[in-house]
Amino acid sequence: MAAVSTRETRWGVAGAGLISGDFCEALRITPGAKLVAVAARSLAKAKDFAAKHDAQRSHGSYAALAADPSVDIVYVGVIHPGHYECARVMLAAGKHVLCEKPMCMNAGEVASLVALAREKRVFLMEGLWSRFFPATVKALELMRAGEIGDVVEVISDFGFASKVSEASRLYNLEMGGGGLLDIGIYCLSAAGFIWGCAPSEVRALGWKEPTGADSCGVIALKYGSDSASAREHGRQPRIASLTYSMRTQTREVTLYQGTKGRLSLWPTHCPTQLVVEVDGVAPLTLDFPLPDAGARSAGPTSFVNSLGFTYEIARVQQLLGAGATECPEWPLQTSLEMARLLDSIRVQLGVIYPRTDSFLVRARALVHAWPFSSRILAALALLLAFARRGGRVV
Repeated sequence: MAAVSTRETRWGVAGAGLISGDFCEALRITPGAKLVAVAARSLAKAKDFAAKHDAQRSHGSYAALAADPSVDIVYVGVIHPGHYECARVMLAAGKHVLCEKPMCMNAGEVASLVALAREKRVFLMEGLWSRFFPATVKALELMRAGEIGDVVEVISDFGFASKVSEASRLYNLEMGGGGLLDIGIYCLSAAGFIWGCAPSEVRALGWKEPTGADSCGVIALKYGSDSASAREHGRQPRIASLTYSMRTQTREVTLYQGTKGRLSLWPTHCPTQLVVEVDGVAPLTLDFPLPDAGARSAGPTSFVNSLGFTYEIARVQQLLGAGATECPEWPLQTSLEMARLLDSIRVQLGVIYPRTDSFLVRARALVHAWPFSSRILAALALLLAFARRGGRVV
């Protein structure tokens, strides 16, 4: 696929919900970005959305957007269970894709998209926008420079208060509801930004609502080994303690604790403030204000700091201009590792998505939920069921 001109990148947006609307407003303030087309499940909805956000064309299906020759790259902003199919259609048509997080509902879907993107030689990226906020970029720069010594612990939280209701997307499994995929992923990525998304050990506890969705959870990650050999080689601990909740508002702070000090980012999912505390030195607070919406003709947004999408958009456009097919700050292998990590946590929480989870994922989650004394019998029963299915896991 040829490189996209850095002078103007022609964007299409799939999905006409609130998050897509905020993304469109960020496109307005991003130099070189042009919104040329939008798509929704109905043409009427797409036309209304296009009129609101000044898109040139509207489509009543995602396939029509994929076939639009005026579009260079598509932002996939549909609900979580629709990410895979929508992104697949775009990639198959040769479009570059920025897919909102989580990239897909499970690791199998992510692996399929990654393979297709590489086959078509087009750009694909998971939209972890927090990675591109200037506060995050500065924090990572300071940690790499050794400003706070060796980072040994990450503590991150993200929570907001919401009403439990199956009518709400947040709690409806058919719509990909649940706190882990919606906000817990931000806390996981905070650790992932410095250590990757393949920890050596994962422990998770959560609270499931009557709908089957997880409303809150705590996750502990361990990276590397604390064996005698590792200690002899001077290896430092690497531990992450992460908390998410859809039942209460939390402080939403991410703390990187080092051997010589600490860094604090606020708020976790869209940081605009960084506090630097080096041992023996007075704390330094750095503010990174968002672009002036009024000066750049952006409309109102639905979520906090949504104009911060501009940082992610600008980086994607830079990469497209260079002919890249993935982002070095959040490469496809990391997205695949994140998906596997989310799957492993969901097994521990017992959260099952009926539309997308394989037989094996469901079985593992059910066995994990049973008392330890019942697990041997459960494992034998599952092996028998697996054999009767001819070894198929889907």
